[in-house]
Amino acid sequence: MTPTPRSSKWAAIGRWLPVLAALAQGCAAAPDDGARVAIVAPALASFPPVATFLEQRCGTLDCHGQVGRNLRLYGFDGLRLSAADVPGGVPTTSDETDADFRSLVALEPEILAAVMADGGARPERLTLVRKGRGTEHHKGGALVMPGDAQDRCLLGWLASAVDTVACADALKAP
Repeated sequence: MTPTPRSSKWAAIGRWLPVLAALAQGCAAAPDDGARVAIVAPALASFPPVATFLEQRCGTLDCHGQVGRNLRLYGFDGLRLSAADVPGGVPTTSDETDADFRSLVALEPEILAAVMADGGARPERLTLVRKGRGTEHHKGGALVMPGDAQDRCLLGWLASAVDTVACADALKAP
């Protein structure tokens, strides 16, 4: 018995029906422009001692104190938020520290949230830590050694327990 044109049509539709159903399930609703996602990060209020160390070590004009970097640090020795401020001019402003915080938290928000959820455990999941320690290629080389004052300052912040003594000592690092 030869298939009729009508039965061939239904057979073709039957073969494509699962594909069409899968595609329909994969479509998402339109984005909600009013939706907000909570950012899980250490407290902004605990960031200034960490920001000061990062600005000094990493925020110069030839490093992360320039526009083209994904981790962009603002402050005294580098990029300034206000066109009226010049590098080496007025001290770092609180708005610049806030911008540094947002830049750092926006790098890998999901991984940062996981590190925070684990109380700061396994911070090497973060590119910031790997590059700072030199375990991942970093143009500036290894700037932080595991366990040194700079490392303790940064890791303390990631564990929501900033070590202000370590952060002050980090400023004295060569």
